[in-house]
Amino acid sequence: MKSQTVTIKDIAKYADVSTATVSRYINQTRKLNPETAARIQEAIEHFSYIPNDNARALRSKNEKIIGIIFPDISNSFFAKIFKNIEELLFEKKIFVLLCNSDEDEEKEREYLYRLLQKRVDAIIIAPTGSNHELLKSICQTTPVIIFDRKQDGIATDQLYANDFDSCRQLTNHVLNCGHRRIAYTLGATSSSAAVLRYQGFLQAMQQNNISPQDYLVIPAQDELTCRQEFYKLLVQDQISAAIITSPKKLNWFLMERNQLYLKGGRSSLSFAGYATPSEFDISEIPLTGLLQKEETYAAKLVNIVLSRLDKPKSKIKDVELKLAFYKGSSISSIKTNGPFSK
Repeated sequence: MKSQTVTIKDIAKYADVSTATVSRYINQTRKLNPETAARIQEAIEHFSYIPNDNARALRSKNEKIIGIIFPDISNSFFAKIFKNIEELLFEKKIFVLLCNSDEDEEKEREYLYRLLQKRVDAIIIAPTGSNHELLKSICQTTPVIIFDRKQDGIATDQLYANDFDSCRQLTNHVLNCGHRRIAYTLGATSSSAAVLRYQGFLQAMQQNNISPQDYLVIPAQDELTCRQEFYKLLVQDQISAAIITSPKKLNWFLMERNQLYLKGGRSSLSFAGYATPSEFDISEIPLTGLLQKEETYAAKLVNIVLSRLDKPKSKIKDVELKLAFYKGSSISSIKTNGPFSK
């Protein structure tokens, strides 16, 4: 008999046990008599049986599985958040499935369908923004927690930072230090967080009457191209400050700056940005930036998940994290009537 035609009923019949007993053996939800377990294993090997998702769905009600879809696992911000989530949930005997969408809407959609097929108990997702209607539909049957990238029009739990206000605050600080010719690094256009940060930057510039001709916007790019742009910024003398809007890019910037200094070069470029504790640690001068603590995000996400699993019909949680703002010496003060004033 071919394995794809075999069902759990065939295994149960061959082993002379109930389908419930086979399910307990497959999912290891109860210790069985060694003789019974041996008969079931013999049946599985006889039929070359591979348990499918439907069989997995018979797992104990006490066993929970959470699907997680993040856009870029090479980004230490998301990687560390996942690690913290996994550790916290493992303590509760809740298991996780990690999916990496690569900012690809098709890949994200496929992962969403796969997680539904596996009947996960909840999904945590930092969405690309392109599967809005699908997410709305999934929320009707499966708990979804949207993370990092706020999605309007979806009635589900969400956790995100105060992206617009925080970037406006950061930009105003740079301007108040006398800088007018500023470089700004764009994030992925698919990220609502990146869009809101850019809007906050633009509002601050407009309110301070800074012309678009006086600042530079660097588009979202791959690592090599982005680092090349950072090097150009570091060695030029027209732009006086850079605002770097993600921890990943700030890390690249700091590496380029360190390489320049190791070669005996120097740069007068001031800089600030969004950072995790890692960027604050590796910067050789006190960093001006907005702190994104992975442990805080992970703990809040886990609390939301556990609350939703415990009380499925409880009030939707819409949580905005206010990022802590640190004023270091990486943004220097210059005279407003100096060479970089408007």
